[in-house]
Amino acid sequence: MSAQSWKTVSTSLVVTRPSLDPQSVSDMLDLPQAGSINESGAGVVSQSGWWALVHPGSDSPHLEQQLQSLAGQIQPRSTKVRELISLGYSVHIDISGVAETGDTLFISPAAQRHLAVMALPVRCTVISPAGEPASDPLDWLD
Repeated sequence: MSAQSWKTVSTSLVVTRPSLDPQSVSDMLDLPQAGSINESGAGVVSQSGWWALVHPGSDSPHLEQQLQSLAGQIQPRSTKVRELISLGYSVHIDISGVAETGDTLFISPAAQRHLAVMALPVRCTVISPAGEPASDPLDWLD
């Protein structure tokens, strides 16, 4: 039996810090406020201590296209992203998706190039097919 691919893959730029003010992160990066969707179809979501620019898999199911779009938004803001990091924020790219035991996530060379352009740490979050993660996938945001 061959391995299946992850389903409903989405990518995000994630910014965290205990005292994070979502409004100031959006302003610094010149991106929409939480609850808004920008020109690329990405949406900004936030809660206490974290902020994320999310490219949902429903808009573009291909990881490579999502990372290309995300890189296109982050690259012109790289100075501001580095400024956030220097101010003590944690910034990374999150790749999340639904997967069963044995499923694989293939990251093509082109997708890897997009990740390299962003020059940020990458984290992967797996959600079980039932929609109930083995552990809460957002635990790392707290």
